[in-house]
Amino acid sequence: MERFGVFETVRVENGRAVLIDYHYRRLKRSSLSLELPFSLSLKEFKEKVERATRNGTKLVRFTLFKSGKTEIETRECLKRNCVSLLPVYSFKRQFSSLSIHKKIDIMDSLLALSEAQKKGYDEALLFDEKGFVSETAFANVFFYRNGTLFTPSLKTGCLPGTRREFIKDLCKEMGLPLIEGFFELKELLTADEVFITSAREDTCPVVKIGEYHLKEPSGKPLYTRIREVISNLNRVKEKTGT
Repeated sequence: MERFGVFETVRVENGRAVLIDYHYRRLKRSSLSLELPFSLSLKEFKEKVERATRNGTKLVRFTLFKSGKTEIETRECLKRNCVSLLPVYSFKRQFSSLSIHKKIDIMDSLLALSEAQKKGYDEALLFDEKGFVSETAFANVFFYRNGTLFTPSLKTGCLPGTRREFIKDLCKEMGLPLIEGFFELKELLTADEVFITSAREDTCPVVKIGEYHLKEPSGKPLYTRIREVISNLNRVKEKTGT
């Protein structure tokens, strides 16, 4: 069994892969940086992923191993309306030359998630060695306050998620200020809005962190607007066949 490799988990809705170009670019960067043989074009990658499932909404995991061998697995995509986060301090994120890659070794994330779920929470909120918020076990974290969007720096050891990268690009287009930095837990607790991002549901609001219940956003939440942009983008691609 091969022990070294990277993977992408792509959401496929009715045979159409969502934000597949972001997944491909990250996989391509990792393959070049880690010297993993990978010769598929974006079109070929897209076809392989979409061929894995045609009906409903599924998550397709595409794994690339050190040998160049690839593997595809499919599972149901169970979207959530909201999530609760348990701050978990028994596992720390650490920035390194490997932390920017989606490696197949995810034991620490699985254990952190298990710890949170045993206590009735949906996800584990993780921190770096200095105590700054990094990410959840399987998602990036964003918070919104006074017209500015914030997300932890990659230097906290968080993964450059595909939705994280999309939102960065979207903020530039919208002229919405986005700050990547080092944030303490209390900054999330006092935010106007907190949400996580992943291929599973694009954006998902956080309603509770530890024992603290977050306030509901006023007006149309930013996480909803971002989700709608992605949904509309996918619909356009369906109509054009791209």
